[in-house]
Parts: sequence; structure tokens; C-alpha cells
Amino acid sequence: MATEFQEKVWDAVNAIPKGKVTTYGHIARAAGRPKAARYISRIIGQHPDANNIPWHRIVYSNGTIWITEQYESVRKKKYKEEGIILKGNKIVNFADVLYTYE
Repeated sequence: MATEFQEKVWDAVNAIPKGKVTTYGHIARAAGRPKAARYISRIIGQHPDANNIPWHRIVYSNGTIWITEQYESVRKKKYKEEGIILKGNKIVNFADVLYTYE
């Protein structure tokens, strides 16, 4: 059974439009706990169908992305499909694609 906070996090992740990204901090604020940014990744991983929510659209506040070898090609492919431009592990057009829930 999910907590209210988990549900809010999952809803916030699902609200990120295609072609946009947001930060862990923005998700935490949207879910009502602005100081919980460090927990967002863990909560996303607890989703019953975590592979089918747009987890790739969440990035660090400086526009860098966290990539593990396991998900590198998948994540980079999704960014390319959505028009998000990367240089290394940084989003080049970060200001243009940042979604802030306002």
C-alpha cells in the first residue's frame, strides 16, 4: 500500500510532459515536501510499475543526468526521441525543457 506522499510523487512524475524534464527538488515541492528531494529516486523505484513511468525526465538541478550502465542507452534514446539534447551527461537545452509545475 502506497503512502500519500508516494502517490503524490508518482503523480508529479507522470505529469511531466513529453519533451520536458524536471528536477528532484521540483518533484519534492510538487508532492508537498520540499526538503525530500533526496528520497524521490527511491520512491520512484518503489512504484509497482516503475519501468512504465517517465523516470528519465527527472534530472539534477544543474541539468545533469545520472546514468548507470544498465540504463544509459535507454535513457539517451528516450531523450533523443523527445528532442532533449545531451552533451555528455548534461542537458544542453536545459532552460528550454525544464518543467516546474507552475
